[in-house]
Amino acid sequence: PCRGFEPSAQVSQTVVTMGDNPIAAKVWMVSGCKDEQTSADVSDVQTFGLPADVGPGGAGGACTSAMAKLLTTKEWQWGELLMRAREVLLQKKYTQIPQLSSSYPLHLNEKVMLKDPNARRLKGLLMGINYVGHKQGVLSGCHNDVDTWKNIIGKEGFNDVEVLKDDGASTPPTKANIEAAMLRLVSGAQAGDSLFMQYSGHGSQVKDTSGDEESGMDQVLVPMDYNQPGGGIIVDDWIFDKVVKDLPAGVTLFCVMDCCHSGSIMDLPYAIPITNAVVQQYNNNPSMELPTNKAFHIKHKRRLAAVAAAGVAGCCVGGPVGCIVGMCGAFCCMWRNEIKDKGREIKAQVGQI
Repeated sequence: PCRGFEPSAQVSQTVVTMGDNPIAAKVWMVSGCKDEQTSADVSDVQTFGLPADVGPGGAGGACTSAMAKLLTTKEWQWGELLMRAREVLLQKKYTQIPQLSSSYPLHLNEKVMLKDPNARRLKGLLMGINYVGHKQGVLSGCHNDVDTWKNIIGKEGFNDVEVLKDDGASTPPTKANIEAAMLRLVSGAQAGDSLFMQYSGHGSQVKDTSGDEESGMDQVLVPMDYNQPGGGIIVDDWIFDKVVKDLPAGVTLFCVMDCCHSGSIMDLPYAIPITNAVVQQYNNNPSMELPTNKAFHIKHKRRLAAVAAAGVAGCCVGGPVGCIVGMCGAFCCMWRNEIKDKGREIKAQVGQI
Protein backbone atom coordinates (compact mmCIF):
# COMPACT_ATOMS: atom_id res chain seq x y z
CA PRO A 1 0.00 0.00 0.00
CA CYS A 2 1.01 3.59 -0.46
CA ARG A 3 1.33 6.15 2.32
CA GLY A 4 -1.09 8.75 0.98
CA PHE A 5 -4.79 9.33 0.51
CA GLU A 6 -7.42 12.07 0.56
CA PRO A 7 -8.32 12.55 4.23
CA SER A 8 -11.63 13.72 5.59
CA ALA A 9 -10.10 15.81 8.33
CA GLN A 10 -10.21 18.72 10.74
CA VAL A 11 -7.92 21.54 9.55
CA SER A 12 -4.92 23.04 11.34
CA GLN A 13 -4.88 26.83 11.45
CA THR A 14 -2.24 28.32 9.15
CA VAL A 15 0.08 30.99 10.49
CA VAL A 16 1.35 33.82 8.31
CA THR A 17 5.13 34.09 8.38
CA MET A 18 7.36 37.05 7.66
CA GLY A 19 10.48 37.34 5.55
CA ASP A 20 11.83 35.70 2.41
CA ASN A 21 14.21 33.19 4.05
CA PRO A 22 14.20 33.61 7.81
CA ILE A 23 15.86 30.26 8.68
CA ALA A 24 19.06 30.63 10.71
CA ALA A 25 19.61 26.96 11.61
CA LYS A 26 20.95 24.21 9.37
CA VAL A 27 18.00 22.03 8.44
CA TRP A 28 18.09 18.98 6.18
CA MET A 29 15.10 16.93 5.10
CA VAL A 30 15.06 13.68 3.15
CA SER A 31 11.57 12.97 1.85
CA GLY A 32 10.39 9.70 0.40
CA CYS A 33 9.02 11.24 -2.76
CA LYS A 34 8.11 14.44 -4.57
CA ASP A 35 4.98 16.41 -3.67
CA GLU A 36 2.95 14.83 -6.45
CA GLN A 37 4.06 11.26 -5.73
CA THR A 38 3.09 8.49 -3.36
CA SER A 39 5.54 6.61 -1.12
CA ALA A 40 5.43 2.84 -0.68
CA ASP A 41 4.99 0.57 2.33
CA VAL A 42 7.29 -2.46 1.99
CA SER A 43 6.05 -5.88 3.10
CA ASP A 44 9.52 -7.22 3.96
CA VAL A 45 12.36 -4.76 4.53
CA GLN A 46 14.95 -7.56 4.66
CA THR A 47 14.76 -7.65 0.88
CA PHE A 48 16.75 -4.41 1.07
CA GLY A 49 19.60 -6.24 2.78
CA LEU A 50 19.47 -4.35 6.09
CA PRO A 51 21.96 -5.41 8.77
CA ALA A 52 20.38 -7.62 11.42
CA ASP A 53 20.91 -5.07 14.21
CA VAL A 54 19.30 -2.10 12.41
CA GLY A 55 15.60 -2.82 12.21
CA PRO A 56 13.03 -5.28 13.50
CA GLY A 57 12.39 -6.84 10.10
CA GLY A 58 8.95 -7.26 8.61
CA ALA A 59 7.22 -4.33 6.97
CA GLY A 60 8.65 -0.83 6.64
CA GLY A 61 8.86 2.24 4.44
CA ALA A 62 10.72 2.08 1.14
CA CYS A 63 12.57 5.35 1.83
CA THR A 64 13.50 4.31 5.38
CA SER A 65 14.67 0.88 4.20
CA ALA A 66 16.88 2.35 1.48
CA MET A 67 18.37 5.01 3.76
CA ALA A 68 18.92 2.57 6.64
CA LYS A 69 20.71 0.11 4.37
CA LEU A 70 23.10 2.82 3.17
CA LEU A 71 23.73 4.83 6.33
CA THR A 72 24.96 1.74 8.17
CA THR A 73 27.62 0.91 5.57
CA LYS A 74 29.88 3.99 5.34
CA GLU A 75 30.16 7.76 5.55
CA TRP A 76 28.47 9.47 2.63
CA GLN A 77 28.38 12.73 0.77
CA TRP A 78 24.85 13.98 0.18
CA GLY A 79 24.95 13.49 -3.56
CA GLU A 80 26.25 9.94 -3.54
CA LEU A 81 23.81 8.95 -0.76
CA LEU A 82 20.75 10.22 -2.61
CA MET A 83 21.89 8.82 -5.97
CA ARG A 84 22.49 5.43 -4.40
CA ALA A 85 19.15 5.52 -2.56
CA ARG A 86 17.46 6.20 -5.90
CA GLU A 87 19.25 3.20 -7.40
CA VAL A 88 18.17 0.96 -4.52
CA LEU A 89 14.53 2.02 -4.93
CA LEU A 90 14.62 1.46 -8.68
CA GLN A 91 16.19 -1.97 -8.22
CA LYS A 92 13.27 -2.87 -5.97
CA LYS A 93 10.80 -1.58 -8.62
CA TYR A 94 9.74 1.52 -6.68
CA THR A 95 9.13 4.58 -8.85
CA GLN A 96 9.11 7.16 -6.06
CA ILE A 97 11.83 9.80 -6.36
CA PRO A 98 13.56 10.81 -3.12
CA GLN A 99 14.08 14.51 -2.54
CA LEU A 100 16.59 16.48 -0.50
CA SER A 101 15.66 19.86 0.94
CA SER A 102 17.76 22.26 2.96
CA SER A 103 17.63 25.61 4.73
CA TYR A 104 20.74 26.79 2.88
CA PRO A 105 22.34 26.26 -0.57
CA LEU A 106 23.97 22.96 0.30
CA HIS A 107 26.59 21.45 -2.01
CA LEU A 108 26.03 17.81 -2.86
CA ASN A 109 29.64 16.93 -2.00
CA GLU A 110 29.05 17.93 1.63
CA LYS A 111 29.28 15.15 4.20
CA VAL A 112 26.00 13.72 5.52
CA MET A 113 25.80 14.32 9.27
CA LEU A 114 22.97 13.09 11.48
CA LYS A 115 24.37 15.40 14.14
CA ASP A 116 26.97 18.10 14.64
CA PRO A 117 30.23 16.29 15.62
CA ASN A 118 30.62 18.78 18.48
CA ALA A 119 26.96 18.80 19.55
CA ARG A 120 26.35 19.73 23.18
CA ARG A 121 22.89 18.14 23.23
CA LEU A 122 21.16 15.48 21.13
CA LYS A 123 17.38 15.25 20.99
CA GLY A 124 15.03 13.24 18.78
CA LEU A 125 11.39 12.74 17.85
CA LEU A 126 10.19 9.56 16.09
CA MET A 127 6.62 9.12 14.85
CA GLY A 128 5.02 6.07 13.24
CA ILE A 129 1.33 5.63 12.44
CA ASN A 130 -0.12 2.35 11.16
CA TYR A 131 -3.73 3.58 11.59
CA VAL A 132 -4.60 0.62 13.76
CA GLY A 133 -8.34 0.03 13.89
CA HIS A 134 -9.15 2.22 10.89
CA LYS A 135 -11.44 0.81 8.24
CA GLN A 136 -9.27 2.07 5.39
CA GLY A 137 -5.74 3.33 4.91
CA VAL A 138 -4.15 0.84 7.34
CA LEU A 139 -0.34 0.57 7.03
CA SER A 140 1.98 -2.09 8.39
CA GLY A 141 5.52 -0.71 8.41
CA CYS A 142 5.47 2.62 10.22
CA HIS A 143 6.05 1.27 13.73
CA ASN A 144 9.04 -0.65 12.41
CA ASP A 145 10.39 2.51 10.76
CA VAL A 146 10.45 4.14 14.19
CA ASP A 147 12.36 1.19 15.65
CA THR A 148 14.82 1.27 12.75
CA TRP A 149 15.58 4.97 13.14
CA LYS A 150 15.78 4.64 16.92
CA ASN A 151 18.54 2.07 16.45
CA ILE A 152 20.38 4.22 13.90
CA ILE A 153 20.33 7.48 15.86
CA GLY A 154 20.94 5.62 19.12
CA LYS A 155 24.31 4.55 17.76
CA GLU A 156 25.01 8.24 17.12
CA GLY A 157 24.41 9.06 20.77
CA PHE A 158 20.79 10.24 20.69
CA ASN A 159 19.35 9.15 24.04
CA ASP A 160 16.73 11.86 24.61
CA VAL A 161 14.22 10.53 22.09
CA GLU A 162 10.42 10.85 22.22
CA VAL A 163 8.42 8.15 20.46
CA LEU A 164 4.84 8.37 19.19
CA LYS A 165 3.18 5.18 17.83
CA ASP A 166 -0.40 3.95 17.68
CA ASP A 167 0.63 0.61 19.19
CA GLY A 168 -1.33 0.86 22.44
CA ALA A 169 1.85 1.24 24.50
CA SER A 170 3.46 4.47 23.27
CA THR A 171 2.12 8.01 23.27
CA PRO A 172 -0.57 7.99 20.55
CA PRO A 173 0.24 10.12 17.49
CA THR A 174 -2.85 12.31 17.53
CA LYS A 175 -2.77 15.76 15.98
CA ALA A 176 -2.47 17.41 19.37
CA ASN A 177 0.26 15.02 20.53
CA ILE A 178 2.28 15.35 17.32
CA GLU A 179 2.15 19.13 17.40
CA ALA A 180 3.04 19.20 21.10
CA ALA A 181 5.94 16.79 20.55
CA MET A 182 7.28 18.87 17.66
CA LEU A 183 7.16 21.96 19.84
CA ARG A 184 8.98 20.12 22.65
CA LEU A 185 11.67 19.00 20.20
CA VAL A 186 12.60 22.57 19.27
CA SER A 187 11.78 24.25 22.60
CA GLY A 188 14.83 25.82 24.17
CA ALA A 189 17.08 24.85 21.26
CA GLN A 190 20.45 26.61 21.43
CA ALA A 191 23.59 26.75 19.35
CA GLY A 192 25.32 23.39 19.57
CA ASP A 193 22.11 21.35 19.70
CA SER A 194 21.47 18.61 17.14
CA LEU A 195 17.87 17.54 16.61
CA PHE A 196 16.45 14.60 14.66
CA MET A 197 12.83 14.18 13.55
CA GLN A 198 11.24 11.30 11.66
CA TYR A 199 7.67 10.70 10.50
CA SER A 200 6.27 7.55 8.89
CA GLY A 201 2.58 7.43 8.06
CA HIS A 202 0.17 8.90 5.59
CA GLY A 203 0.82 12.19 3.84
CA SER A 204 -1.66 13.97 1.65
CA GLN A 205 -2.52 17.20 -0.13
CA VAL A 206 -5.36 19.64 0.37
CA LYS A 207 -6.35 22.64 -1.66
CA ASP A 208 -4.38 25.75 -0.76
CA THR A 209 -6.89 28.48 0.04
CA SER A 210 -4.44 31.14 1.25
CA GLY A 211 -2.87 31.60 -2.21
CA ASP A 212 0.71 30.98 -1.05
CA GLU A 213 1.31 27.69 -2.89
CA GLU A 214 2.39 27.89 -6.53
CA SER A 215 1.03 24.37 -7.06
CA GLY A 216 -2.33 25.27 -5.53
CA MET A 217 -1.93 22.49 -2.94
CA ASP A 218 -0.75 22.34 0.66
CA GLN A 219 1.15 19.25 1.80
CA VAL A 220 -0.08 17.73 5.06
CA LEU A 221 0.70 15.05 7.63
CA VAL A 222 -2.19 12.77 8.59
CA PRO A 223 -2.35 11.97 12.34
CA MET A 224 -4.24 8.93 13.63
CA ASP A 225 -7.26 11.12 14.52
CA TYR A 226 -7.37 12.98 11.21
CA ASN A 227 -11.13 12.34 10.89
CA GLN A 228 -12.13 12.87 14.51
CA PRO A 229 -13.51 15.96 16.27
CA GLY A 230 -10.60 17.73 17.90
CA GLY A 231 -8.15 15.99 15.59
CA GLY A 232 -7.21 16.84 12.03
CA ILE A 233 -4.34 17.20 9.63
CA ILE A 234 -1.11 19.17 10.06
CA VAL A 235 -0.36 21.59 7.23
CA ASP A 236 3.15 22.32 5.94
CA ASP A 237 2.71 26.01 6.81
CA TRP A 238 2.32 25.12 10.49
CA ILE A 239 5.43 22.89 10.47
CA PHE A 240 7.54 25.63 8.90
CA ASP A 241 6.29 28.34 11.21
CA LYS A 242 6.38 26.39 14.48
CA VAL A 243 9.25 23.96 13.98
CA VAL A 244 11.68 25.38 11.43
CA LYS A 245 11.50 29.15 11.15
CA ASP A 246 12.70 30.23 14.59
CA LEU A 247 15.46 27.68 15.19
CA PRO A 248 18.57 29.69 16.12
CA ALA A 249 21.90 29.68 14.31
CA GLY A 250 24.17 26.86 15.41
CA VAL A 251 21.33 24.33 15.67
CA THR A 252 21.05 21.39 13.25
CA LEU A 253 17.82 19.55 12.45
CA PHE A 254 17.89 16.35 10.39
CA CYS A 255 14.46 15.15 9.20
CA VAL A 256 13.20 12.06 7.41
CA MET A 257 9.64 12.21 6.08
CA ASP A 258 8.64 8.77 4.80
CA CYS A 259 5.14 9.50 3.54
CA CYS A 260 3.32 10.43 0.37
CA HIS A 261 3.33 13.98 -0.99
CA SER A 262 6.27 14.87 1.25
CA GLY A 263 8.65 16.74 -1.06
CA SER A 264 8.00 20.16 0.47
CA ILE A 265 6.30 19.15 3.73
CA MET A 266 8.70 21.42 5.67
CA ASP A 267 8.69 24.30 3.17
CA LEU A 268 12.48 24.63 2.96
CA PRO A 269 14.03 27.17 0.56
CA TYR A 270 16.40 24.83 -1.31
CA ALA A 271 15.38 21.49 -2.77
CA ILE A 272 16.28 18.91 -5.37
CA PRO A 273 14.40 15.77 -6.45
CA ILE A 274 16.73 13.01 -7.59
CA THR A 275 15.39 12.73 -11.13
CA ASN A 276 17.21 11.29 -14.15
CA ALA A 277 18.21 14.82 -15.20
CA VAL A 278 19.65 15.56 -11.75
CA VAL A 279 21.59 12.28 -11.77
CA GLN A 280 23.21 13.37 -15.04
CA GLN A 281 23.98 16.86 -13.68
CA TYR A 282 25.52 15.36 -10.56
CA ASN A 283 27.69 12.97 -12.56
CA ASN A 284 29.06 16.00 -14.43
CA ASN A 285 29.43 18.13 -11.29
CA PRO A 286 29.46 16.28 -7.93
CA SER A 287 29.79 19.58 -6.06
CA MET A 288 26.64 21.05 -7.56
CA GLU A 289 24.59 23.30 -5.30
CA LEU A 290 21.00 22.69 -4.30
CA PRO A 291 18.85 24.94 -6.48
CA THR A 292 16.47 27.47 -5.04
CA ASN A 293 13.03 26.11 -4.28
CA LYS A 294 11.10 28.67 -6.30
CA ALA A 295 7.86 27.67 -4.62
CA PHE A 296 9.32 28.63 -1.23
CA HIS A 297 10.30 32.12 -2.31
CA ILE A 298 7.06 32.73 -4.19
CA LYS A 299 5.09 31.51 -1.19
CA HIS A 300 6.79 33.71 1.35
CA LYS A 301 6.90 36.77 -0.89
CA ARG A 302 3.14 36.44 -1.33
CA ARG A 303 2.70 36.29 2.42
CA LEU A 304 4.94 39.28 2.95
CA ALA A 305 3.08 41.22 0.26
CA ALA A 306 -0.24 40.42 1.91
CA VAL A 307 1.04 41.70 5.24
CA ALA A 308 2.49 44.83 3.64
CA ALA A 309 -0.76 45.53 1.80
CA ALA A 310 -2.70 45.16 5.02
CA GLY A 311 -0.30 47.55 6.72
CA VAL A 312 -0.66 50.18 4.00
CA ALA A 313 -4.44 49.91 4.18
CA GLY A 314 -4.27 50.30 7.95
CA CYS A 315 -2.05 53.38 7.75
CA CYS A 316 -4.48 54.97 5.31
CA VAL A 317 -7.30 54.69 7.81
CA GLY A 318 -5.59 55.40 11.09
CA GLY A 319 -1.83 55.89 11.18
CA PRO A 320 0.43 53.41 13.01
CA VAL A 321 -2.41 52.06 15.16
CA GLY A 322 -4.49 51.55 12.05
CA CYS A 323 -1.52 49.77 10.47
CA ILE A 324 -1.40 47.23 13.30
CA VAL A 325 -5.16 46.79 13.21
CA GLY A 326 -5.03 46.35 9.44
CA MET A 327 -2.35 43.68 9.64
CA CYS A 328 -4.15 41.80 12.39
CA GLY A 329 -7.35 42.07 10.41
CA ALA A 330 -5.65 40.62 7.37
CA PHE A 331 -4.30 37.69 9.40
CA CYS A 332 -7.71 36.99 10.88
CA CYS A 333 -9.41 37.20 7.49
CA MET A 334 -6.87 34.85 5.93
CA TRP A 335 -7.29 32.35 8.75
CA ARG A 336 -11.08 32.64 8.78
CA ASN A 337 -11.39 32.29 5.01
CA GLU A 338 -8.97 29.36 4.93
CA ILE A 339 -10.88 27.53 7.64
CA LYS A 340 -14.21 28.18 5.91
CA ASP A 341 -12.93 27.06 2.51
CA LYS A 342 -11.18 23.98 3.83
CA GLY A 343 -14.24 23.17 5.87
CA ARG A 344 -16.31 23.09 2.67
CA GLU A 345 -13.63 20.96 0.99
CA ILE A 346 -13.53 18.48 3.85
CA LYS A 347 -17.31 18.29 4.04
CA ALA A 348 -17.37 17.34 0.36
CA GLN A 349 -14.81 14.57 1.03
CA VAL A 350 -16.79 12.93 3.83
CA GLY A 351 -17.62 9.35 2.87
CA GLN A 352 -14.84 9.06 0.35
CA ILE A 353 -12.41 7.44 2.81
